[in-house]
Amino acid sequence: MKAAVLYGKEELNIVTDFENPIMNESDVLIQSKYTGLCSTDRTLYRGYVPFKPPLIIGHEIAGVIKELGKSASGLEVGDHVIIPPVYPGCQNENCLACREGLTNRCKNSVFIGHGVNGGNAELISVPSRYTFKINDKVPLDEACIIPDAISTPFHALKSRSVPLHIIQNSSNSNKLFDYKSHWLNGKNVVVFGVGGVGGPTVNLAAKYFKAKNVVAVDVLDNKLKFAKDLGATYTVNSNTYFEENNIPIKEISGRDKAKAISGLARHISSNLAEDKFQVDCVLDCSGVPDTFPVAIETVSKNRVVIQVGWPPKPVREFLNQKIMDKYLTINGTWACPMNEMAENVKAVEDGIIDLDLLVTNKDYTLDRLENAIFDLEAGKILGRATINIK
Repeated sequence: MKAAVLYGKEELNIVTDFENPIMNESDVLIQSKYTGLCSTDRTLYRGYVPFKPPLIIGHEIAGVIKELGKSASGLEVGDHVIIPPVYPGCQNENCLACREGLTNRCKNSVFIGHGVNGGNAELISVPSRYTFKINDKVPLDEACIIPDAISTPFHALKSRSVPLHIIQNSSNSNKLFDYKSHWLNGKNVVVFGVGGVGGPTVNLAAKYFKAKNVVAVDVLDNKLKFAKDLGATYTVNSNTYFEENNIPIKEISGRDKAKAISGLARHISSNLAEDKFQVDCVLDCSGVPDTFPVAIETVSKNRVVIQVGWPPKPVREFLNQKIMDKYLTINGTWACPMNEMAENVKAVEDGIIDLDLLVTNKDYTLDRLENAIFDLEAGKILGRATINIK
């Protein structure tokens, strides 16, 4: 089969005779039609994270079922499907994490396109129980971003945003996580970084979880305009703030930097003056180390900060007393558990999520995957790009 294979750092080859995947009895064989381009693909390509070559990259996959294993159930040949990038690898979901409902954190997690071969190939074989059917009215060149770009912030907003004391003091805590009565409904959300994950975060917070206000923060005006299109109520360019206030943020440190960060946080929350500057949830989708201290300063007392974007470097010059003083909940998040994937799919099928806006680049083919990675690095891709597997 034809596949994009990574043989080493920056050694990405398009081969036409790669061995077809082996099917187990409970698997389905999927003809991969489109994949979404994620920053993780870029980090693998650049050798920033270890992997065992040869590796077919690509973990955001939409395709059509071509063949069913003997014991595969619930699906039919010809069904349009998506595949979670991370699914359980333990037997019968019996590890501690799976038993606790965190199938996205399974002890033996399978990470498509990293630990095992991914979707930038004509065929891929996966367990039928972790294959999700989607209405064929949803274009596959948009559906392919659901598995990660949509489901990751979906899980963060749905399950990681509610402060523990709110849950403990609720007479019906389940209602706090339901779509129609979710805790974020009517609350104020701030999103740092409007990229391939930050864009969907803005869209989901505004359209699905019905936050009262969504403030998007970035350093690029075109990203902030994009955020407005996706439902952001307000936008803030952090670089512009520092420039207009003559603050050389990259040259200062210590108390001066702390004061500058506090000023930016106050500027961000000033958009919510009508609610006494109340910020209920902050999501860092940038992964940039300098963002975390601003997120801590921006969020209100007794509320939540969620780390969504992968941070490659540690945070420096940060006083973590703020976490104690503000009584904060700091949550990490990782992929999406299996029991939330169906709700993701339904949200898309119901037209609540604006996939047509989130997918901004559809003109890449498998042969041009490397060009797509370069364009992602150069900032030429506004939202999410998809790869046509021809």
